[in-house]
Amino acid sequence: MKLNKLIKFSTINQMRHRVCLLWLGLSMIALYVHAQQPSDDPNYARYARSQKKYTFTVQPLYLLSGGLKFDFEMRMGNGPDWLQFSPSVYYWNRDLDSNDYIYSRQWLNSYIGTTNWLHEPFSKLRGVGLDVNYKRFINARRSFYTATGLSYAHYNIKYWGFAGYDYIEDGLPYYGYEYDLQTQHINRIGANWYFGTRIPTRQAFVLDLFWGLGYRHAFSEKNKPKFDDHFLTYGWTGLSFQAGIKLGFGLK
Repeated sequence: MKLNKLIKFSTINQMRHRVCLLWLGLSMIALYVHAQQPSDDPNYARYARSQKKYTFTVQPLYLLSGGLKFDFEMRMGNGPDWLQFSPSVYYWNRDLDSNDYIYSRQWLNSYIGTTNWLHEPFSKLRGVGLDVNYKRFINARRSFYTATGLSYAHYNIKYWGFAGYDYIEDGLPYYGYEYDLQTQHINRIGANWYFGTRIPTRQAFVLDLFWGLGYRHAFSEKNKPKFDDHFLTYGWTGLSFQAGIKLGFGLK
């Protein structure tokens, strides 16, 4: 009975992932088709005169997760269409002496009899990423826009944990465990779809607010922690909520 429930849950989960990917894909196609339609709204002409052609911004909220994300945007022509490139870097060293970094493997839980461990314990994080999005302003007068695109990120995470190894003693093979510094490599791909608003100003300063949904699929090494407790973690697979603020400047 438990096996049947597990298989049913896995099947439903896979279908949910496929539906989410299909929804995001159709949304991107619809937005692209809409972008091919010429816009003769005079609001866009006034907006183009009041905004810069290129913008450089930073997303400071990424500092909370040990990273920093930048955005370079360029307007395509004089209309409401923009192309956005968003590289990100991650560099985080954490205190190894803190109890936050005790890592509990599933097999160890069976002996200790508790799951009350702090989440996502690691000692070092290194990573890079890139998002490429197409953006279109849907209301130039109020500066509302929608954007969609794809993302990729690679994370190199070091953590203290148990690892198994083979050895021979007195001519007999054995398998043992040791507590050592381990490394988990995670590659994550995703799709984005979000809305936002850019505060209109004739000055070079840029203030941008956005929110939306995305889908992430992470590939990690087996038999190692996946760092996927929730949608803000590095190895998460599934829907993720997106929101943030961008600060920067624009250039003609």
